[in-house]
Amino acid sequence: MASGSPVLAGIDLAVVGVSAKTTWLFLRARTQDGAEGFGEATLYGEEGAVAAEIGKARELLLQRPLPLPGGALQALAMAQASSSRRAVTHALEQALVDLFARRAGLSVAHHLGGPYRDRLAAYANINRGISDRSPAGFAARARSVVEALGYDGVKIAPFDGLNWEADLAQRQRALAAGVERILAVRDAIGRDRRLMVDCHWRLSRLDAIEVLRLTRNANLFWLEDALDDRAFSAEDFRSVRSAANGIGVRIAGGERAETVADIRDIAAVGGMDVVLPDLRFTGVRNGMVMLQFAVSAGMEASIHNPAGPVLDAISVQVAAALPSFTILEGQVGESELFDEIAGGRPALVDGHRPVPDEPGIGLVPRLAFDAAVPKAGSVVATFVGAAGTGADA
Repeated sequence: MASGSPVLAGIDLAVVGVSAKTTWLFLRARTQDGAEGFGEATLYGEEGAVAAEIGKARELLLQRPLPLPGGALQALAMAQASSSRRAVTHALEQALVDLFARRAGLSVAHHLGGPYRDRLAAYANINRGISDRSPAGFAARARSVVEALGYDGVKIAPFDGLNWEADLAQRQRALAAGVERILAVRDAIGRDRRLMVDCHWRLSRLDAIEVLRLTRNANLFWLEDALDDRAFSAEDFRSVRSAANGIGVRIAGGERAETVADIRDIAAVGGMDVVLPDLRFTGVRNGMVMLQFAVSAGMEASIHNPAGPVLDAISVQVAAALPSFTILEGQVGESELFDEIAGGRPALVDGHRPVPDEPGIGLVPRLAFDAAVPKAGSVVATFVGAAGTGADA
């Protein structure tokens, strides 16, 4: 260990039950010299397993003379790590990047090499905040977000109950309902604002092409995760992309990508215009490398950012530090707790999010952290299956 390298003194957990759909998990890393940093380990449906992995991390890492952050991350590495182990490892990396940036008096973007921009194009993921799933309910929520908060782009997931394996009549009903919601939102936000549609892998190739045909006049910015890459061929992906590009629509995806090899495979298929990996699944530095590789392969860079305010804050900093970046997602309207924890929601300027220049991620989350990690069974599991939800609806 290098002389003067700090030693981890605490890895603490904060559990926030947001709604019937969502539980946020936040991590705080503390060193013996009093420095602290924050990360987010939210993993829908895996809350108990994440809590157990935080307990294991405390056993492996605390009070040990490990070079940070690399020594701690290496100690958690496993050849076949579970999703919960990876989530904790990546949240710890976020927290340590934040911690060291704070110790240096730098923003995370500066700590990562310096920002390329001081504001980011941004859109609001409003899906989890839409309790009224009628077209009018979608439209009302979209209108309120763009008018009250200044976003010039929104993302919805309108295909509740659609499953490409279901019978034709059921698919047609769900498809028609989804298209009606899309058209209602377009009418509500006007022609000039970006409209993204997240399909959560619910469509077949023919379904996706039909959606594009029926929404041709809706001027979609992108169609996201239309096809499941575990079920459909490269030819299917290219066919959907060709249909989309022919009417000026991008195809986006890649939120499940975890490695540069995954991005290489996406590029080889040729079915995407925009990739948006999630820092919870990639880690900070690896995620940056993945996105730079994607751009070098001719795709646009974005970040999947659908969870809580700490993930949001670190995503802003990483996006600012990337040489090329298109637009950043933000979770909007699911709960007032988001803004309470973050200490308020930054005002947008011409539809863009300013990049905070304060030390670290730009906020100290207003949370009660517990050094005693709860047992796995004591953490409330996320509800999965409600209208509008999915793995990351």
